[in-house]
Amino acid sequence: MTEQRNRIMIFGPKSDGTYVIEFRTAAGEALAISIPASEAAVIKHFQERMPYGLYVPDVQERDAN
Repeated sequence: MTEQRNRIMIFGPKSDGTYVIEFRTAAGEALAISIPASEAAVIKHFQERMPYGLYVPDVQERDAN
């Protein structure tokens, strides 16, 4: 059985220079945003350093007591 994880993936650049960033929870909920070519410099930087995406562990809430 494959362990489900939260993840962030960067797709692109598309033919028009835009990138799509996808945020997906282990439960399958997702949010995708499109980054225009004129704003993509930092996205290119991260994509070069994490070509297979980024897995983000769940953070347990601390007990307030």
